[in-house]
Amino acid sequence: MVLLEYLKKIMEKLVKCPNCHQDFDVSIDTKVVPKGNSNYLWIFDNGHGGIIDGVYQTAGKRSPLWPDGEILYEGEFNRGIVNRLMKLCTDAGIECVNLVDTQEDMPLSERTDKANDIYRKQQDKDGKPCIYVSVHANGFSDESANGWSVYTSEGETKSDAIASVLLDKSTAEFPDEKMRGKKEKDFYVLRKTVMPAILSENFFMTNSENCHKYLLSEDGRDRIAKIHFEMVQEIEKLRLV
Repeated sequence: MVLLEYLKKIMEKLVKCPNCHQDFDVSIDTKVVPKGNSNYLWIFDNGHGGIIDGVYQTAGKRSPLWPDGEILYEGEFNRGIVNRLMKLCTDAGIECVNLVDTQEDMPLSERTDKANDIYRKQQDKDGKPCIYVSVHANGFSDESANGWSVYTSEGETKSDAIASVLLDKSTAEFPDEKMRGKKEKDFYVLRKTVMPAILSENFFMTNSENCHKYLLSEDGRDRIAKIHFEMVQEIEKLRLV
């Protein structure tokens, strides 16, 4: 019952931007993939650690303490997005795994080893391709830095098609925000995974407007989860990888 109420809340919803006061539609197309007919196994990785007994598990990786007393812990935000994605994909019949289903901060090498082990077991089982998606929020020393971006490993790979779809969904959902585009970087989790992999940087936790509008806001988190889910749906439908 709780899941159904949650899905109804997130899938049929208009939200009002607290800054520009425009209404944005965060409704999600709930077309369901028949159970067992998912074309991919999606591996979602919420970066960094969560909060255990009130203690954040990762040094740094947080926003400043804002004048209103709010602070964003990136690992908590990342888990908020992945938890939404897991519910949306599971309900739609899309096979998915929460790679770090714990509040602990799993080392990068353990994350990639675990993801690669899932991939190999899937290949032995039925050969279904896997896609790795790492979810983050960005940060910088200059508070003016803002916007959204997605990363792939260096060079032309299958990951580029996935990142391009997610960028398109983000551009459509956030037309008034800065799109920093699709970038290449030698991030460990992108370099060490043996399957197509992307890493999304969902606005800047060190920018007050980005942080309050999207990262601390439940409505903002719904919209960020929405673009990732729409990406999953399009990749599933078109089999782009």
